[in-house]
Amino acid sequence: MAMAPRHLLLPLLLLLLLLISPIPSHADISSGTSDGTEEWGYIDVRPGVHLFWWLYCKENVITSSNLPLIMWLQGGPGGSGVGFGNFKEVGPLTVDLKPRPSTWLNVGHMLFVDFPVGTGFSYVENSTLFVREKNQATKDLLVFLEKFFGSHKSLGEAPFFVIGESYGGRFATELAIALLKRSNADSLDINLKGIALGDSWTSPLDFLYSWPSLLQSFSLIDEAEARSLLRYADSARFEMENGNFTGATMIWSDMEEAVRKIADDVDFYNLLKHHQSAYELSANASGLARLAARHLSVTETTDLAELMNGPIREKLKIIPSNISWSQFSELAFGALSGDFMKDNIKQVDELLAAGVNITIYSGQLDLIACTTGTETWVRKLTWPDLTGFLSAKRSSLYCDNDRETAAFVKRHKNLSFFWIMNAGHRVPSDNPCMGLKMLELIVGNSGSGSRLLSER
Repeated sequence: MAMAPRHLLLPLLLLLLLLISPIPSHADISSGTSDGTEEWGYIDVRPGVHLFWWLYCKENVITSSNLPLIMWLQGGPGGSGVGFGNFKEVGPLTVDLKPRPSTWLNVGHMLFVDFPVGTGFSYVENSTLFVREKNQATKDLLVFLEKFFGSHKSLGEAPFFVIGESYGGRFATELAIALLKRSNADSLDINLKGIALGDSWTSPLDFLYSWPSLLQSFSLIDEAEARSLLRYADSARFEMENGNFTGATMIWSDMEEAVRKIADDVDFYNLLKHHQSAYELSANASGLARLAARHLSVTETTDLAELMNGPIREKLKIIPSNISWSQFSELAFGALSGDFMKDNIKQVDELLAAGVNITIYSGQLDLIACTTGTETWVRKLTWPDLTGFLSAKRSSLYCDNDRETAAFVKRHKNLSFFWIMNAGHRVPSDNPCMGLKMLELIVGNSGSGSRLLSER
């Protein structure tokens, strides 16, 4: 498939949008609640690059080294963990500011970061500072953690878990590798216990090739339409084999648009839903604009934007006056468009070989990072214990006294895989009970009285 040259305009678009809105600079700054249960602030990871973070402490016992610290990394790239992950998925309050019974704060301290730079309340001072490849992203996260743990020494011994959703799983994988190398080379005091890859964008091409058969199995397309979609996957593979990863990203966008048209606007985050998009674009809109609008419209709801730019902004009090919160940053995504279609399978292999605990979880109704695609890339691992994992038996999981199966899990050595029922791309919001129970199992704190495992 021939590539349209529209992606060549992306660097100019990024530059123009940054130039028309100059942004003030400031040094590291933090604040928090008077009772010490919440802290938030900005950490400068490079000159002109300001990452926003928000820490919730479980029961105001931050000095306890037994409680885990759970770091949440949102996907996109360009999604706001401080906003969406916090108020829509796992934080202590819902978007209506009501207590969330299934908050992951039940298990340990929660750390949200708007990452990469330019996402949510995080910002850069000019367009040259956006993250454009994974090495820079990892460096930014390392600097962030060095400064964060430097000012929170009581958390240095806490079991540290990194949870990455969607593209955030790629960040989690790269960060874990970097932490291993740094811990072996210096005195970086971080007690990494494991990472979790939630509907992770680990091997994009495997997902593209899985979409047609999955859509057909749900009666959303027919055989001829499935064959037509496979041509997009073939074209993306061709571009990737020739080193044109930005071009492959645009073909992925075109394939999504084709799926949307022939499958009656099926929701890429939940196969049972349709017409979740509220955006209407002109026929000549760029592929990047269509891509951003398609995903933005099902993530950034009006109530969340009003909350973040209203009551939350007023509470935080440190957000620069001309920084507006947005759930999805097209600029942050566009800057990483050349990295988006690369896979992270080798990195997962490296972590498994090093003995790092890795949890993979997948919502059965997810399309964009579908379970069948995830199973495909797992089978490509070269980890010596892969055969043992593949031959291991699954166990069924339940929530409390519910008789309905909530999930299945398979474990072998330091690799676990959770198949989550009745959930799409965002497991914690689609199946909150199972999401919380899964986290308890990940950190080894399942508690008493909960019916989790049964014999098959």
